[in-house]
Amino acid sequence: MHVRFPILSVSRARVSLHRAGSAEGGFAMIIALVILVIAMLLAAAAFSAVKEDSKNTRTYIVAQKAYAAALAGIEEFKYELGANNNYWATCPKTSAATTVPGTTDEAYTYRFLHSEKHTQKECEEKKQAAMIETSGSANGTFRVEATGRVPGNCGEKALTEKGFAENAKNKYCVRSVVATFTHPGFINYVFVSNYELLDPVALSPEPSDCENYYNERQEKKVKDCTEIIWRTVDKINGPFHTNDSADTEKNAQFGREGHNDAIEMNQGHHNSTPKINGSGYTESAGTLLPPETDSELLESAESGYKLKGRTEIQLEEGSPNKMKVTKWKAGVAESETKSFPANGVVFVEDGSGGCSVKYTPFGSKYTGDAECGNAYIKGSYSESLTIGAANDLIVIGNTTTTGGSGGSEPTGTATLGLIATNFVRVYHPVKETSCGKETCKNTSSSCNETNMTKAEAEAFSKEMFGAVTEDLVVDAAILSTKHSWIVDNYLCGSSLGTLTVWGSIAQFWRGPVGSGATHGFTTKNYNYDERLATNQPPSFLSPTTTGAWKVERETAPPEK
Repeated sequence: MHVRFPILSVSRARVSLHRAGSAEGGFAMIIALVILVIAMLLAAAAFSAVKEDSKNTRTYIVAQKAYAAALAGIEEFKYELGANNNYWATCPKTSAATTVPGTTDEAYTYRFLHSEKHTQKECEEKKQAAMIETSGSANGTFRVEATGRVPGNCGEKALTEKGFAENAKNKYCVRSVVATFTHPGFINYVFVSNYELLDPVALSPEPSDCENYYNERQEKKVKDCTEIIWRTVDKINGPFHTNDSADTEKNAQFGREGHNDAIEMNQGHHNSTPKINGSGYTESAGTLLPPETDSELLESAESGYKLKGRTEIQLEEGSPNKMKVTKWKAGVAESETKSFPANGVVFVEDGSGGCSVKYTPFGSKYTGDAECGNAYIKGSYSESLTIGAANDLIVIGNTTTTGGSGGSEPTGTATLGLIATNFVRVYHPVKETSCGKETCKNTSSSCNETNMTKAEAEAFSKEMFGAVTEDLVVDAAILSTKHSWIVDNYLCGSSLGTLTVWGSIAQFWRGPVGSGATHGFTTKNYNYDERLATNQPPSFLSPTTTGAWKVERETAPPEK
């Protein structure tokens, strides 16, 4: 018997296994190919992602370098401003691109931006209205734009040129930064003075050596200038600034309790130790100086009201606000009721004959000034307004806004600016005596004039306004650019009580408002109006020089 069948069975089994293995191998090949394709796709995607990330990284780096170059331009402007506080007044700009120190490919330019409301849309050198914002929350600020560039593309916003005149065919990544510069303005304080001295024009003979601050006056042994004392009863309820030294009686109060008001006395204080609330006292705050005149308001008055010669204005609260404007012609009053101008600015300039009246606080008169740019003001207001006078501005009665009557803190949003090139004065007529024309200088009892009664004042002249208002209240931001905030005949008459101001007072020379406890206003009640931080009088003027310019904010406007 032959044994073959098992062998045949094994061979067939091997053939079957071989065929099965071949089928599975083909399937594995397909899987391997699929995996390979997926791997290649993933690799391609990864490569593409890396390539895109690399591109984005390069774009980001180029954009950041351009932004850094723009910041370098701002830093250069800040350096120049620190070296010369008046640098901003020249409308500065770079004449050509400047390479950033320490680099070879980064460059910047910068330019001074005109104020947003300036009609010429260009910065005009030494013209404040063209450079400094004069209204709204930006009041007292200016803007500088710096542009940085580096070679290369930083995306769709890459530009060929922006502010760079050279290499016009090259492509650069360009970024810009706008820096807003601010400083302490007048209306950041309840009281600002350049000199803590009586205005020399009030003295006879007029001294010529008063324009020195306290330390210099001591060194030069200046004796003929009159310091004005902050008395124990005086309270400065808010931030205070003087470029000079304050002459203080013991416990004269500066700053509000519960606040940390800035109390800035650049040359310290002397005589006695005042009471200073908070920890904001400093003797190195920088210098605040008024502009030389308030003529900048004339530009705003072109679209407001521009009046000539002596003008009496009585504010009449209403909706919209009204004001009664009175002019005198040949002894006859002509009055007109007008709405507040749309831009909120009224300016009284000299008449065609010019103003020849020289003011003196002794024996002050209220006649003979028909050609003078004098504004007489009183009344109540509920919309914002600024009144400027080329000569003097005289407050003839309570001048208040909503909530302010009786000396209370004002409410609402309306604020008032009172600005004069010369004096901002308080009306105070007194009787004349046989002691002579300048009897207010003589404080002997026989020569102390008394206050006029209403009937006496009205009988004196048709242009008089009656008796002075005792316990006077003024809600306003007050600025005298050349002289003082002062009470007429302050050495004369009986006590007028308390002079209350809610707002701010800024002046070149410090003006007296009374004498001791017997003449004029015997107590000052000066209060900072917090509303001025956001609701400022229209086109209110800002300081011309200061040592405290700083960047308030920096913004990177979108590229076009």
